[in-house]
Amino acid sequence: SQSAVKVNKEYRLLLFDGYTSHVNSWFLDYCVENRIVPYCLPPHMTHRLQSLDVSICGPYKHQYQRELNQQFERHEYRVSKNNFYEIFMAAMHTSFILTNIISGFRNTRLIPVKRDIILSKISVPSTIPSS
Repeated sequence: SQSAVKVNKEYRLLLFDGYTSHVNSWFLDYCVENRIVPYCLPPHMTHRLQSLDVSICGPYKHQYQRELNQQFERHEYRVSKNNFYEIFMAAMHTSFILTNIISGFRNTRLIPVKRDIILSKISVPSTIPSS
């Protein structure tokens, strides 16, 4: 595609969690071939550093619950194959929006990078346990 040709000139950064099934030789080869720099986030920090977890998932969960509550108020007490898509799309359209996505990168301080803010989110034990 035209966008693939255009983007292939520049490197891109891919942030991901360190789940072992996400990293294999095929994945790394693909990254090298396509000028993608994979960056594994520190363990147990994705809820603070993954921008979409911060700005999309929270609002989505809230809106999905709101949609369910509205359905229950109409005495429709089941989520089925027939109504799941309608509920999902209503919640998605109000949470998967550009302002939330940009906000996620700003709130995690990944773009623009603010290392002091990122490091302040990591809690360090005040004492080292003795053995």
